[in-house]
Amino acid sequence: MTHAERISLLAFLLAAIGVVVTPRRFLRKGWDKMTSVIRPARNATILIWLVALIPMLHLTYLVRHYSVEVPTLDDWEMAPLIVHAHTGQLNFAEIFAQQQEARTVLPKLIFMLSSADGHLDVRDQMMLSVLCCWLTAAGIFVLMRRADLGPGALAVCFWLAVITIFTPAQFELWIFASGLPSFLPAFFLVAGLVVVGTNLPTGWKFVWCGLLATASSFTLSHGLLLWGLTFPALLLVRQVPRWRRWLLAWLGLGGICAVAYFWGYEKPAHLPAFAPAASAGDYIRFIVEFLGGALAYAWNARPGLSAGLFGIGQCVLFFAALVCCAWRIRDRAFVAKAAPWFALASYSLGSAFLAALGRVGYGAHYALASRYVTFSIYLVIALIGLIAIIIQEALRRTSPVRWRVWAYAICVLLVTAYLVPSKACASNTTFFLRSLSAKDRLARAAVLFSPAIDTSELIKKTAYPNDAGLVIKAADSLDQLKFLRPPLVRTSRLEAIPHEDAEGIHASGACEAVKPDDGQRLRASGWAVLNAKGRPADCVAVAYQAGPDQEWTICAISDSFEMRPEIVKRFHNLDQLWSGWSATFSQSAFPAGAKLSFWALDADEPKLYRLKDDTAAIAR
Repeated sequence: MTHAERISLLAFLLAAIGVVVTPRRFLRKGWDKMTSVIRPARNATILIWLVALIPMLHLTYLVRHYSVEVPTLDDWEMAPLIVHAHTGQLNFAEIFAQQQEARTVLPKLIFMLSSADGHLDVRDQMMLSVLCCWLTAAGIFVLMRRADLGPGALAVCFWLAVITIFTPAQFELWIFASGLPSFLPAFFLVAGLVVVGTNLPTGWKFVWCGLLATASSFTLSHGLLLWGLTFPALLLVRQVPRWRRWLLAWLGLGGICAVAYFWGYEKPAHLPAFAPAASAGDYIRFIVEFLGGALAYAWNARPGLSAGLFGIGQCVLFFAALVCCAWRIRDRAFVAKAAPWFALASYSLGSAFLAALGRVGYGAHYALASRYVTFSIYLVIALIGLIAIIIQEALRRTSPVRWRVWAYAICVLLVTAYLVPSKACASNTTFFLRSLSAKDRLARAAVLFSPAIDTSELIKKTAYPNDAGLVIKAADSLDQLKFLRPPLVRTSRLEAIPHEDAEGIHASGACEAVKPDDGQRLRASGWAVLNAKGRPADCVAVAYQAGPDQEWTICAISDSFEMRPEIVKRFHNLDQLWSGWSATFSQSAFPAGAKLSFWALDADEPKLYRLKDDTAAIAR
């Protein structure tokens, strides 16, 4: 049990004892005063949001804290567009071109606009992902208010929804600039459902839903689902005059969008076949684990089993809710309350089905990828809304106390069964968030030194596995336009880079070992931290000195990192966990008899700090 948990438990025990020993009349007076404060709807709303801000601000802090200013993976495919946009070479065909299976027109425009100030900082897109989730949470709150939930039910349901949206289980996407498109379709869906429930004229709802569905379609491939989940929801819940004409117009607009989307479409050759001849069991397992991915790492040792159990549980609850709602299909007021939540559930179910068709060729285990959590969590949120609506409607229609007791007991059981594994999953996936941040710091160092030394293998390992040449060329072009800060290091001369000894104030660390690796290479290892910034060094540069009067020359940088729990204890900072480093380099990279030195890198400056050399390394 952690220190914080022990303090919390002690506080709860003391509060319980205080409640027991306090005279009832004082408790009654205190309760009356508290309820008089929160009774007004406005005050209750403020209180609900104040509590909801805790997980929202916490996740925002985590994203900002662990994000690294370096493009990775799909980000590098955006780089040529940015270069062409600022050199007058951009054309519509580049914007409309496929990226994987999607027409990512909107994300491309966002990337180009975000660099309009002459600086490409991918952390801006990461914060846009967070902002998108803030807006989505606000839309969920509006939908819950429209469901006419009581203040208590509204508070609990919204808090659960916020915990779900801002879960660290989406760790792959939170600190990935090109993860932004994955958050947009759900936001567009929630915005569309909010629009559907307003008092706007039908024409304006048609226009807004059409714009949102089109934007979603040209963000990610599964964004096409919104054509069946936004404006059709209006026709389902309200009696719209001339609804057949509106439906035909909607189908026509959706058809035009689909034709534009698939015009000249080609399936990427490197992806598995669509709807391959896999067994039904593989498809079912993929879909179930996809839907349960939000709690996959609640059980770190068996993520597949954890996701499968949670996915099955959600499916059972969803079909139970579907049956309950089917009994009241003629009650239009009830249908209007439930319809938005079935639309959200259909978004997750449709995403799971499409992902299974397109990715089951990789194996059912592929469904556990954390980037799919962004699509699956809306089934959880939909169930939260549906269960609250069904139970509240049932309690309004029945008065026996025992039914209310059973209803509240079921709610407490379901909330506990979700919150306990959710907390474990959040803790475990925050660990992965730190690991990804360490990898991104290494990627940044590899890109930074790419003009000076050969870092192509490290670039393929950390930044872009397909082609290091694309990254090196794109980074050089961006640097020529002064979009990268700091600029790339274009010399291997250490004297050309600000440097000093790691004195323990700004940086600390040591090279602890230099050993032969395979006869032709050496492997150096140790630890390095940036004390002033409270995190590990971005990498460690290896430099050699051919003679006493010669300059130091950088010949390699560290190519891996590792956990060092003892460094965490030493600095009392969990962020220093990944402070271990190792560098494997050829003995031919420096002259025989040269002296080696090791330097921790702060890529923000950039600046080097010479580490203590416990080996007194002299190359043989």
